[in-house]
Parts: sequence; structure tokens; C-alpha cells
Amino acid sequence: MVAAILLEANIERAQASVSTKRKPASHLYICGACGARDRLPQAGSSQLFKANWTAPFAPPRALGSTLQSRDPKPRILWHIRVIHSSIMFSTKSAQSLRNLFAGYHEPAGLSTQQSQKLLDGLKTSFRKQLEREYGRGSERAAALARVTDADHQIRHSAATQHLKSILTNPLFSCSKQIGPAPPSVLPSTKRDPMDVFDHAVAKGMMNLNAATGCMMAKRQMLSRPDSPTDLASSQTALRVLRWLKSTGAETALKFLDNQAFIRALTPLLVAEGLEGAAWEWVSRTVTETNVSWDNDLRVRRAAFLLAQMVHTKSQPQHGNMDAAITTILDAEQLYRNHPLLPRLLVLPWRSVSWLSTVESYSRAAPSEKMFDAHMATARLLTGTVDVETAHLHLYHPTHPDHAPALRFFHDKDKLHRLVHRFGSNTLRLARATGMGILPWIAFLGRDTVNHLTQSGRKREADSVTELLLRAELAHFSIASLHPT
Repeated sequence: MVAAILLEANIERAQASVSTKRKPASHLYICGACGARDRLPQAGSSQLFKANWTAPFAPPRALGSTLQSRDPKPRILWHIRVIHSSIMFSTKSAQSLRNLFAGYHEPAGLSTQQSQKLLDGLKTSFRKQLEREYGRGSERAAALARVTDADHQIRHSAATQHLKSILTNPLFSCSKQIGPAPPSVLPSTKRDPMDVFDHAVAKGMMNLNAATGCMMAKRQMLSRPDSPTDLASSQTALRVLRWLKSTGAETALKFLDNQAFIRALTPLLVAEGLEGAAWEWVSRTVTETNVSWDNDLRVRRAAFLLAQMVHTKSQPQHGNMDAAITTILDAEQLYRNHPLLPRLLVLPWRSVSWLSTVESYSRAAPSEKMFDAHMATARLLTGTVDVETAHLHLYHPTHPDHAPALRFFHDKDKLHRLVHRFGSNTLRLARATGMGILPWIAFLGRDTVNHLTQSGRKREADSVTELLLRAELAHFSIASLHPT
């Protein structure tokens, strides 16, 4: 019981003030903390059991006058154990309170069997709650084994999904420096361009041009012989994709207008196995109807992205020309019923044709089956592709044919119209960019002359050379040309 206050008063005066009609009851004690009364276990006089310590509190004003005459320095003694006081007298309220708690008994502790039963019940209830939230353990493991990480469709709670979106958002990926700040300028050999990218993204300072520079610098770093990682495991494209999603740029697809950015990103997507994102952008650009894009914008965006995929797939590490032609055939199947397909395939088809003819020296030739399939795609394209088709016939992997090229050069009116359609400024631009019709005519003429000379057709070769000189196309150099 809590500490009680000893009321050291005159017992005789207390007895004299009590009416003789009241019968003395068992001795009571008064709690100094709450004022509660209760019977003492046995009758007591003014016997005092003091504690070993006292608190220097001033006595109540009611007791001050009583204790002042006895003790010049009155004090209240605080006790830890129950103190027997003077004779007190019972009242009806005290008796009723005592009877109220007379039947209360503290319950006995649980036995070992009861405790185990309670624990088992709690475990069962907790396990059922987990199964309702996440599914049964064996079923969930089997479901995880049936799907890949990319197609993971298990339902999570809203809190879990929200936390995951925060953890994967590159805007929150830059942690504060705990130690001393590093120097502001580090040697270029020690700085990872994608670390610079992440830092700029976290600060909200990244843009498409800066991202293009980071990707190009990262590719240059990975191309070194002493690079510890390769392009496929660098996660460069993955970081850029997360940035595009977190900023909302992927929703409007306006970044597809930045051709330098697409030219730098596409090889990374293919190398890291993320070309599905590029296909999704092409499909959205071509098929989405709830946007105000005109057909010219759709074709320009989708065709350039598809051409970059084709050019990347033509590299030896990605399958050479067969893989590039397969990409065009896949696009032909995906959008075979779309009215924009003939315009969509022109740029990637010309890119493969350029790589198969003008730059054939740098790549292995495609198989005959794929080469024929590529030539058959020409019938779907809009506009004339006579120059490209004649050049492809000349580079057929099994039976090259110079006849289409000779027919083209012998049509002098057509050749004259093509050459003089462009002014001198356009001619210089075509010389610098490549894949223009004028450079292609020049290379077609050069390859035709070489083929005729090797076949013993000297007179026909000289006639083609004379036509090229008259058209002022003989001075084009392959070293300055490349596909778009």
C-alpha cells in the first residue's frame, strides 16, 4: 500500500470529542495520498512504526496548531509501510465499501497448458492475417516461379507500392554526404558520368542534352580495355528510363524529337535488353488516338527510333544484318494493317539498304533468305526507291545483278532530274550527312563501274564513268558518309 501520513495527535482529545453513542470499531488507517480508510488487522493504540526516512514537507495547516505545542519543528513523517493510527470509528460508507470488495479475489495465474493453448491461438490468428494479406506461402512461391521479374503482377498493398515508388524514384536517390565533402572538381578518369547524372537528377537539374552527354561519356568509358564492367551490365539505360518516368517525360514522348538523345540511348537499350521500351514508344506513337499528333510527327518520331534500333542491331555483337532485317520484318507484322506503315518503314529500310551496300565492307553480309525478304519489303514503301533497289541487286549475296543499275544510268532524263533537283547547298549537305539520294547515286555508279570492270565489260564501265563525271558526282567520298 502507498505511503501513509502519520497523524500524531492527542488520543485523549480525540476520544473526548466522540459521541458516546458511537461504538468504537476496529482501528482504521488513513492514506495520506488518496484519503482512503480501511480497518486495521488488529486493534492498536498509538503505537508508531516509523520508516527509516522522512521528507521535509511542511505539515498541513490543520495539524500545525496541534503539533506546534509538542514539537517546535513539526514535520510529517512519510512511511513506506502501513502505519497503525489511533482509534477511528467506522461509518456506513466505509462498511459498504468493505463489503463491495469482500468478494473480489485475484485470479490465479495460467497453467502451462493454458499458456501454450493461448500462444497457439495467437499464432494461428496471426498466420491467417498474413495469408489474407499476401496469400499462402507455397502458392506465392509457385506463382513467383511462373513469372519473370518484368511481368510480376502480384498485388501489393497501397503502402507497399507507395514505398516502392519512392525507393525507385531517382529524385530521391542522392543521399547527403555524412563525411567531409569531396572536392568540387575530380579528375575526369575517376568520375563516373552516371554518378554525375544521378546527382543532377536528384537536384532537378537534368535535361535531355545533359543526359545525352552523360550517356556518350559512359559509353566511351566502358569502351576502354581496363573497364571493369561492360555495356550490358552498366544499367545506364535503366537509370535514364527511370528518370524519364519520374519526370513525366515518357507520358508525352516529346523526348523523341531530340534525335541526338535517341541516337545515344537506343544502343544502351538494346545492350541492356530493354528494347521493349523502344517498341512501346513506337507503338504508342503510331497507334495512340487520344493525342493531337499529326501523321508527319508520328512518322518522324517512330521511323527515326526504328531506324536507330535497326542500326544498333546491325552491329556484330547484336546479330549483324540478319537481326537488323528481322527488326524491320517485325515492324511490318506489328503494323501491317496501319495506314502509316508504308511511310514508317522507309527510313529503317533505307538504313539497312545503306549498311548492306555502301558500308558492306564493315559488316558480314546477310543470309540470302533475309536479303530477299528485305528486297521484297520495298514494294510496301511509298515513293521510288530505284537507286536503293538497283544497289541491292548489285550486292546480292549469291547472284549479284548489274542490270538494274545499267537501266537506271541509261535513263539520262531521270538521272538529270534527280541531280538538278538539288542546289549546291543541298549537295554539300548530302555529302556531309549521307543517305541522301545524290551520294547514293555516286556510290551506285562507283560500284557499278567496279563490277563491270571485274566482269570484263570495259566499254559499259567507261560509259557509266562518263555519266558520273557529267553529273558531277564522282567526287563523293565514302569516308565522310554514314547512315542516319
